[in-house]
Amino acid sequence: MKSKFLSIDYRDILKGIFIAFMTSILTGLVDMLQKGAVFDWPAIKPVLIAGACAAISYLLKNYMSNSRGQMFTREPA
Repeated sequence: MKSKFLSIDYRDILKGIFIAFMTSILTGLVDMLQKGAVFDWPAIKPVLIAGACAAISYLLKNYMSNSRGQMFTREPA
């Protein structure tokens, strides 16, 4: 992590979206396959919502961390 406190860069955004959606999609697919669910909008919608929430959480965590990964701490002098 190289972005400064109260900022995010494009790497944070790309990494957050990728990790969040891949995790939620894979977890959702495994759950749907175990339950025998059909791949339609009502079954996929909660998976996509979980992915969006995870991406936003990751971005907020990076926004509130400094370049050393310390949360709620300003950049060291």
